[in-house]
Amino acid sequence: MNTASRPGSPAGLRDANRRRVLDAVRAAGAPTQAEIAAVTGLAPATVSNIVRDLGAAGVLAAGDEVRGGRRVRAVRLVRGAGVVAGIDFGHRHVRVALADVADPAISAAPERIELRADLPDGHGVTDGLATAAELLERAVTEAGARRAALRGAVVGLPAPLDLATGAVGASGVLPGWVGVPVAGRVAEHLGVPSWVDNDATLGTLAEQRWGALRGVDHGIFLKLSDGVGAGLVLDGRLYRGPDGTAGEVGHVAVDPGDRFAAVCRCGHRGCLETLVSTRTVTAMLEPLLGAPLTVADVVARARDGDAPCARVLADTGHHVGVALAGLCTVLTPRRIVVGGELAQAGDLLLGPLHAALGAAALPGTTRTAEVVVAELAEHAPVLGALALALDRCAV
Repeated sequence: MNTASRPGSPAGLRDANRRRVLDAVRAAGAPTQAEIAAVTGLAPATVSNIVRDLGAAGVLAAGDEVRGGRRVRAVRLVRGAGVVAGIDFGHRHVRVALADVADPAISAAPERIELRADLPDGHGVTDGLATAAELLERAVTEAGARRAALRGAVVGLPAPLDLATGAVGASGVLPGWVGVPVAGRVAEHLGVPSWVDNDATLGTLAEQRWGALRGVDHGIFLKLSDGVGAGLVLDGRLYRGPDGTAGEVGHVAVDPGDRFAAVCRCGHRGCLETLVSTRTVTAMLEPLLGAPLTVADVVARARDGDAPCARVLADTGHHVGVALAGLCTVLTPRRIVVGGELAQAGDLLLGPLHAALGAAALPGTTRTAEVVVAELAEHAPVLGALALALDRCAV
């Protein structure tokens, strides 16, 4: 099931108000309802109704306390109210994280148990979900929780998605998952409400809440891994587009006029992903260096003075900057956050990226745009899945 409320709808406003109340309680620890109303700007009657509803759901509890010689009614998060799961699928891995519904974290990522497993290239939905379920059972055991305490799960996938149905689109991207309504399959498999979203979108949500996009009203999160995707923050809000596919920058044609450019998994030629994916980076260097390589190997060699490795990383940054230039000209972001496996290259990648942006974008549109490495590193997508699960299961 993929039952996200539409922003601006009555249900969306209700959910947003509940999250504001929860954030106020997490930040203060045990505020009164009057204090919650003052912090959130919500009417006292609205706060009272939300506290009552979340109390009935077992998420909040209100009780009398004595403070400064007078009795007040304080509101607290209920520990043991349950746990939620974030599940991040890559082209060749799955990562599972588990957190308490009532985790008090607001300025930092929640305390969690996080596990990872490799998956074969081209894995199908059945094998992928089976591996994820095994990791989840281990995480529940490590947390000392009961399996029945799991209240919901959010799954991130490196593919375009139909947010209405949760089905994976775009033939050639996760071919073993195309057309599968993943949220429904996960809900059946785990027996709990489940939602699905794009992994770059979830990475954006995590960086916006706990990382390098905090307080940024106009920004871009760019995930550079086996696949390439982006998440957009406009006017302080995560922008998904009308059908949920906004941010597929990996399939921007960098040189659409080249009839001999590499064919992308989406079927087009010359997409950014064919030039800057982790596979492309390592494949260009392995024949030259005569050994299988990881991105970490390439970065280490480049920092040690290896000229071919440094050149490939610089070219990668350049290609990304050229592809982002049009987007920056239109959106004028204030910060571009680079995440994914290639982010570990740091200045070796970001310097050429910023230079290419300055050369290709409309003069002035990138003057105030910072280009920084993601604070949450490779954990951003699974943390975004946790953030969404915490929101959904608390409201």
